[in-house]
Parts: sequence; C-alpha cells; structure tokens
Amino acid sequence: MANVSIGTVDRVLHNRPEVAKGTKDEILRIIKELGYTPNILAKALSSKKKYLIAILIPDYKHNNPYWEMPLAGIYSAGEEIRNYNFELAVFTFDLEKENSFKEKAKEVIKLNPDGLIFAPIIYDASIKVIKKCDALKIPYVFFDVNIEQCNNLAYFGQDSVQSGHVAAQLMDYGLNPDSEIIILKLENKSASTYHIGLREKGFRSFFKKIKENHIQSIEIDVTNKKDLNRTLKKILAVKSSKKGIFIANSRAHFVAKYLFEKKIKNVILIGYDLVNENLKYLKNGTVKFLISQNPEDQGYNSVIALFNFLLSKKPVEKLNYSPIDIIMKENLANYKSFKV
Repeated sequence: MANVSIGTVDRVLHNRPEVAKGTKDEILRIIKELGYTPNILAKALSSKKKYLIAILIPDYKHNNPYWEMPLAGIYSAGEEIRNYNFELAVFTFDLEKENSFKEKAKEVIKLNPDGLIFAPIIYDASIKVIKKCDALKIPYVFFDVNIEQCNNLAYFGQDSVQSGHVAAQLMDYGLNPDSEIIILKLENKSASTYHIGLREKGFRSFFKKIKENHIQSIEIDVTNKKDLNRTLKKILAVKSSKKGIFIANSRAHFVAKYLFEKKIKNVILIGYDLVNENLKYLKNGTVKFLISQNPEDQGYNSVIALFNFLLSKKPVEKLNYSPIDIIMKENLANYKSFKV
C-alpha cells in the first residue's frame, strides 16, 4: 500500500534510520489506518533470540511475608512470556542484611541479563547497582520503591510520599488536637530502607503546621523483641486520651500484638499491607487502617513492561503509580489480594 519495499517498512516499524520523512509518515499513516500490530510471537520465534530478565527481590521467608505477593505477580507474568523465548532468573536476598543484597546484586550483574527488575530499598547499595546497569546498558525497572532522577525504564508502585500523607490524614480524623503521635520504625538498623523515609516525609508533611511538636520518631530493631516491648511499655505508660502510632511498613502486627494482649484501646494504629499477621489485628479492630498497594500487579506489570520493551521496543510510561487503597475491617472482604 505504501509502494515501498518490505525492508523499508521494517525499518519504520523498528524506528531505524535511513527512511525519508515523507515515506515514514505515509507508512505510519497506513499502519494506523489498518490498525496493524506485529505478531510478536512469530517475531520472537523467528528471531530465535533468547531473553533473560533478572529479578532482585527480598526473600519473603525472612520474616517478610509481604514480598510473596509481588513475587506471585512476577511468576504469573513469567508464565505468560515463556513461549516468547523469555526466561526469568529470580534472586532473593535477606532484607535484614545489606551484604545479602550486595552479594546477590553481584550475581545479577555477572549474569549480564537483557533486563533487570528490582526494588531499590537499600539506597546506597541500590545506587551502585544502578550505575552498573547504566554502564553496561542493561535496562532496569523499579517496583515498590522509586529513586528519582535515574535512567530506569519505568517505576511500578505507590507514590510513597503521598501514601504517607494519606496515612497522616486518616490518623488526624481520630485524634484530639493535643494527642501524641509516634512514628515507629520497625526495621533492622543494619539495613535501613529508603521508602520508609519517604513515607515518613509524607506523613510529617501533613502535620507540618498543626501537630509537628506532638510527633516523635523512634527506631526499634525489629529482631529484638525485648527492646520492642520495653519501648512500647514506655511510650504507652504516658497517660493521654488517645495516641496515634504509624508503622510505615508491613510490620504493624508487632505493635498490634502488644496492644491486644495488654488490652490497650486508646491507640489509633495505622500500617501497611495485607499480610496475614496484619489482617488478624485489622479484623479485631486493633489495627485501624492498612494502606495497600496491589503488590501482585506491581510485580506482574514490571515484567510485562520490560518484555514489551525488549521484544518490540514498545514505549513504557516512566511512572506507573498504584492506587493508595485504604483498608478497614469493614471493607476487607472486598479485597482479593490477601489470604484468610
């Protein structure tokens, strides 16, 4: 229809040079008119090229059940693209140990994959991985956590700052003007996580003018249960009509367990993620709200985006924000991304 050779059409389809602008415009017009899309299965099989996508993700077996959810989405996408000569290589690391991340990252880079998908949770170590990928021209996708001003192909996940802001607004609805608010950072201090700081930033931004003096931030090594219980006892010993406790990760259940066992009712506890341990305390009202972010979709969409880019150079939207879902015991039954 364009009265040109197959080779010229091929160059336009793959955005290669050496095609006159007028010819290219005419070919693109005809493509649009016909609604033409390439047969990517035939393309993949005919090229006989095999693609390897590496995944670098925390191991959910190390006290982090949340990470089982994005991994489920990753494996689901992997099944879909397997027939297109694509293979996934999944590397898991212990989130409590920064060296575990570094070691697995070295294995990934040594593999020299066609693309990488990872959650850049541990900031400094992640920056080194990013620089390696840039140098080796390995396209990479972030999910769950976004580091700005990087050359990543895309990001799939929540706006962490905005989700913290939403959590603060929920907290404010149930507190008195002079109520005390505690931001509890339940993590291993040997492996600080980047997104926790972003969520805290968003949380504080809401209270900046009205309650900043009533907010304190406390770090607790989550692996030390005695320290956790001692700190909670000290915090909750101070008499007040109501308190707010914000947990910026999936570990709200550690605090909820203490509150439930001690029969403490005057605390508004807000955390993240629909993991089984949190659901128990959401159902009995100890946790007031959980912020959810569709982690299965994040994992799945990250793989599909990289697959489309590698196979057909299909453009990918840089920022792909997940919804900031607010879960209460009253609407929990409407959400499918959890186990009972």
